[in-house]
Amino acid sequence: MLSTDVFKRQIESMYERLVKLYTSVETSPVEQLIPDTWKELGIAVEELQVANEELNQQNVQIAETLEEATAKHYYYRDLLDHIPEAYLVTTTEGKILEANLMATRLLRVPQSHLVGKLLVNFVPATYRSTFRTALSHLSKGKQPHAWSIWLQPRDSAPAHFAITTSARYSAGSGEIYLNWILREMTETWTAITPNPQEILSFDPTAVEPVSTNLEKLLHQRPQQTYVRGDSIPLHPQVLWQVERGLVKLHTFTEEGEEVLLGLLGASMVFGSGSVFLPAYQVTALTDVQLTQFSLAEVKAFPDLAQQLLPQLNCRIQQMEALLAVAGQRRVKHRLYLLLRFLRQEIGEPVPGGIRLNLRLTHGDLASACCTTRVTITRLIGELQRRGKIRIDSKSYIILDENF
Repeated sequence: MLSTDVFKRQIESMYERLVKLYTSVETSPVEQLIPDTWKELGIAVEELQVANEELNQQNVQIAETLEEATAKHYYYRDLLDHIPEAYLVTTTEGKILEANLMATRLLRVPQSHLVGKLLVNFVPATYRSTFRTALSHLSKGKQPHAWSIWLQPRDSAPAHFAITTSARYSAGSGEIYLNWILREMTETWTAITPNPQEILSFDPTAVEPVSTNLEKLLHQRPQQTYVRGDSIPLHPQVLWQVERGLVKLHTFTEEGEEVLLGLLGASMVFGSGSVFLPAYQVTALTDVQLTQFSLAEVKAFPDLAQQLLPQLNCRIQQMEALLAVAGQRRVKHRLYLLLRFLRQEIGEPVPGGIRLNLRLTHGDLASACCTTRVTITRLIGELQRRGKIRIDSKSYIILDENF
């Protein structure tokens, strides 16, 4: 391959021969000068042709390399843009160098305008000082950190984000860059009492940052209260955990008949993401307090997922028990299994039996047994005459100890 230095030496050599040729004009006869001149010009033209061919070949190779590099650039740019997580690359000062399409959607800023901005500009003003302190520690850690912060997208209220951050050393530039993955949570800005340290949930000295941040995530987490009869909203990216009270999971058939899917008490977990029923609903049977978790948090904190999994398993077992109830051909067998199920789930020992800790009407039992209210009234009356159940003064059902 023809280098610049080689081409330069060839030009210098031709120039030296040309100087000698001009000098010989004064001393050499014309008859000898003309052949020497043509010879030198021929050599020079030949060398220039060779150099030109080599330069053309190099230009073709450079063009092919540039085209390949451009294709790879667009390939990796497209790959980065279509990562299903919001991804950023920043300097250690938080200056955004790269941002994929998901990040621009979350922060509500065009991709061309996002690059070059400081990430701290998206942090609510009250917490910027604390955020800068946390930012200064990120480049010193060798392990990824999972934490959470509040960011304020353009023209929007602040939103809670689960963050995974890692530092990367670039051998080419000698600089340290920070990689960010952002996952939006579901807490609203007005649902909590802001505290910079709790909101950032970042401890740079923690040996196990994920576990430590889980404790902070669960500490003094805001709870939401619903009164009896309220319909509890569901979202595909949200899980609810019952802290106090009792909720009913149910759906409806095409004929409009209610089907019971579960009764959930303290510590039980539910959400719309685990079912395929379009008419899936949740209703508060008593005054309840609920804690909300986003699926992004569950993904970011494996310990949280491990904590919630047993409660989801209990809910599946409940649904299996209710399927066994619905599978009985005779109504009286369905009622018997339902009462036994309720005894296990909401039963409370009282003198002379087990009280179902929820006021159930004949209509409620009829819906759960997929039958009519008249049939349930008749069967309840028969069980009362046989001494298997009784109704106390507050309309609670009490089952015989040997039911």
